[in-house]
Amino acid sequence: MSSGTNPLHPADERILEYLAEHPPDYAPIVATRLGMHLRYVERRIAVLADRGLLRPVTAEVVYTATAEGERRLREGTVRTGAESEG
Repeated sequence: MSSGTNPLHPADERILEYLAEHPPDYAPIVATRLGMHLRYVERRIAVLADRGLLRPVTAEVVYTATAEGERRLREGTVRTGAESEG
């Protein structure tokens, strides 16, 4: 897991905000609600989960924001960065 200070992609904040406000939810629903392509959302969710900002809720891969993800949203430390394109 990466440190909590690495910048993230612009879509990551939108995904985190959605899941913080509508927990838990499936990646296809997140993609639809945010108007993003499913495979892109799945990749970004994987990055956010690897960084400890999202966590799977069930074996069906339903995600919700973690306390760290919500803290980063409050502090405004979810930023863009090329290194987040894992």
